[in-house]
Amino acid sequence: MKTIMKNIFLILGFVTLLIFTGCPFGGEKLPEGLSNVVPVTIQLTQDGAPLAGATVLLIDTTGSREWSPGGLTDDKGTIDLYTNGRYKGAPEGKYKVVVTKTETDPSKLGPAPSTSDPGYSEYLGKLASEKRDTYTLIDKQFTDAKSTPLEVEIKKGGPVQKFDVGAKVKIKIS
Repeated sequence: MKTIMKNIFLILGFVTLLIFTGCPFGGEKLPEGLSNVVPVTIQLTQDGAPLAGATVLLIDTTGSREWSPGGLTDDKGTIDLYTNGRYKGAPEGKYKVVVTKTETDPSKLGPAPSTSDPGYSEYLGKLASEKRDTYTLIDKQFTDAKSTPLEVEIKKGGPVQKFDVGAKVKIKIS
């Protein structure tokens, strides 16, 4: 019984230490200059349906921040933003919302051989030189900070931000 009580006091002491000094296992500390980062969830739709696989980037409207919140939408069109791909959330402020999604024609070469196959290097060379068209799947106005009508103000306790990027498009870009 004495050993059990001793262990309980040790555990309680450790937990108290973590609470008052900050948990070393809780993730990285934010770098200097990156403050007021708050969790942000954005939900994107296109023609009213969830937009999966789209890249979202927030561009500071003042141009004064060096931090870039963004990420990739999931199958439900939802994204939890990360700043510089590393810190969960986004700094408080006003942003333009830029959305991109592209698609490239599939290769006519067929499936890639195994990396251990002697013909693998030749396959990669042919793949690199193969002419395939690439398309944007988002109306161009949403793909540039100067033209996007989408804006968001990030603040603590803000709701899920919902945006629609209009009708489905497939515009050749190369």
